[in-house]
Amino acid sequence: MSLQEGALLGPYRIATLLGEGGMGAVYRAKDTRLGRDVAVKILTAVTMDDRERLTRFVQEARATGMLNHPNLLTIYDIGNASGTPFIVSELLEGETLRDRINRGAVPSRKAVELGLQMASGLAAAHEKGVVHRDLKPENVFLTRDRRVKILDFGIAKLSSRPGSGDGPTFQMAATEPGMVLGTVGYMSPEQVRGEVVDRRSDLFSFGAILYEMLTGKRAFRRDSSIETLSAILKEEPEDISVVMPSVPAPLEKLTRRCLEKDRDQRFQSAGDLAFNLETLATAGNLTNSLPTSAQHAPTQRNSAMTGAAPTHLTSATPQTVQTRAARTSAMPALTKPKKRGVSPLLIALLFLASVAGAAWGGWWLANRGHQEAADVSFNRLTFRRGTLRGARFAPDGDTIVYSAAWDGQAPEVYVGNRNSPEARTLGIADAEVMAISKSTELAVLLHRDRFSNLGTLARVPLAGGSPREVANDVLQADWAPDGSLAIIRQVRGRNRIELPIGRVLYETPHYLSDLRVSPDGARIAFIEQLRGQFVAATMELGKQPVTIGNGWGRGASGLAWAPGGKEVWVTGSDSGGPPALYAVSLDGETRLVNRLTGAMKLYDISPAGRTLLSNGMPRAALLYQAPGETAERDVSWLDWSILTDLAPDGRSILFNETREGGGARNAVFLRRAGEATPIRLGDGFGDALSPDGKWVLAHTGAKLSLLPTGPGDARELKVNGTFDNGA
Repeated sequence: MSLQEGALLGPYRIATLLGEGGMGAVYRAKDTRLGRDVAVKILTAVTMDDRERLTRFVQEARATGMLNHPNLLTIYDIGNASGTPFIVSELLEGETLRDRINRGAVPSRKAVELGLQMASGLAAAHEKGVVHRDLKPENVFLTRDRRVKILDFGIAKLSSRPGSGDGPTFQMAATEPGMVLGTVGYMSPEQVRGEVVDRRSDLFSFGAILYEMLTGKRAFRRDSSIETLSAILKEEPEDISVVMPSVPAPLEKLTRRCLEKDRDQRFQSAGDLAFNLETLATAGNLTNSLPTSAQHAPTQRNSAMTGAAPTHLTSATPQTVQTRAARTSAMPALTKPKKRGVSPLLIALLFLASVAGAAWGGWWLANRGHQEAADVSFNRLTFRRGTLRGARFAPDGDTIVYSAAWDGQAPEVYVGNRNSPEARTLGIADAEVMAISKSTELAVLLHRDRFSNLGTLARVPLAGGSPREVANDVLQADWAPDGSLAIIRQVRGRNRIELPIGRVLYETPHYLSDLRVSPDGARIAFIEQLRGQFVAATMELGKQPVTIGNGWGRGASGLAWAPGGKEVWVTGSDSGGPPALYAVSLDGETRLVNRLTGAMKLYDISPAGRTLLSNGMPRAALLYQAPGETAERDVSWLDWSILTDLAPDGRSILFNETREGGGARNAVFLRRAGEATPIRLGDGFGDALSPDGKWVLAHTGAKLSLLPTGPGDARELKVNGTFDNGA
């Protein structure tokens, strides 16, 4: 059947014929209901009576219609008009990858860019249980805006997603063992042999396409189809370095791995493949050694960030730390140390938002025992204004996944490389990175409550996909080496450590945070708040926790196992100063590793010793609108102005400074409307103003006192029995 210009197929008015292929003809058309241009694909006349082709046509619609990814063709509609089945999809402007390759080899960097988009699209399809089975340059479209679109899932094999017992299944046409389907030259060895195929078959086809992009030659082209199929089974393509010497070795190695005859020797998922291509794409050049998979880290919002309801919270732009020169530009960084006698740590630095205009001086790694101190260099990785929520290294030590709330928006998850400040979003909104497994599956916390810090734990592939929720009321999570999840969960006001989920290892009424499983999976490290102190503890599975470090009275947040599992590194503060980096051995020996002028937080340590940190100057702002005024104004004083009470007439504000500006014992302030500066009333935490406004009820530890707002002396109040914070 041939459609004429102006003909109506359902609500779609045909414009022009765009092309014909093995499955049917494609027309440009107008959706008369929505007024948008679309592509309409119908079966050609010679296939209308072919039940096999008709079945495959419907299969393409069903397989593609259940997919939703920017690198996969979007299906709008499926229908049948007067016996003519059709599929309606987005209209693409551009050319096929075959058209591009026909003009010559694709430069390495461009090939990696295109390959990354293809792998991301395949990962999304595979996540839904859809295997393409006919991937070739003709089925890859390059749009004018440089977007890759994978087309034609007409002989896709649809199966349940692994581990999901409820995935979609239906009988596919001619996809049983023994049936050979696909395009000669791009089929995998298992396809050639007529075996049952899985997602790794698509990765072989991907490798054949990547080889052709890089060299301009087909990997297995022979004089006949039979010889080509034999070459796929028995022969190796010519070395890329011989055909195209300019192609970097890591890229050739990646291509070779895709083209392994044994599917167990290929990448095991498109997500793994996308991760490696991402690493190449974001590196400074394409000559670095190739990593193998990805990983990442959790972070927990500090409960002090919530403040009181009327308090407005802000965080400022981050600052660059340089080894020798002071700077005031904003960003996070990663650095490489210069050797001086011994091999020092490589430190990756992710900077939190810090106050603009703060100048940073040079700094260096502190002495480590008898070793000589080492100069440390840094690469800053983020430059936007906002708050970093979590970060982890991938297993290769180069790729970094982090969550951040930029410019006052909800937190999102980003993927970057330690050699570049460029990062891409994974499209997971209102999520915080907890951890990443060896198989590149992220554990993220969704919709974390700003006051309780609790959220819903979900799993999501690094390559993209929809998060799968696995646990509620979770504070923290980490992957164990065996792929199970360890979590801190709150149940009826008590905090539990579970590994795996559901198996309780430890329960306490105290606050727990920063959960990390040791590299060998035998221990768990965490931070527990006990009697106003933050302690680092470890526990062997099946045993009670043992405190290995303490003294961080001003808070500890940020913990990671050092390579080898013999030390735990913690960021915390034992004074009024900002948190510093400490190393704690399993037998309790603590040493200072590094101290900076800003608030430092540790997120991860790679196997190579690179350290992922944030450094900045977070700030809590206090906004106030006095009686008779028409607008609110910023009345913040130091770095963490937390409102605790407002006078009945609204003309006096009681607030505390509880961070670095407030000193080791914190400070209580009273600000009166119309006065330029507040009055410092004393140390501690102010709890409430008296009804007549002459006294402030305050506490310092277990000591409760009255502080005068005018002339007079402070008075201690006697309290019988134990005293909890606040009155």
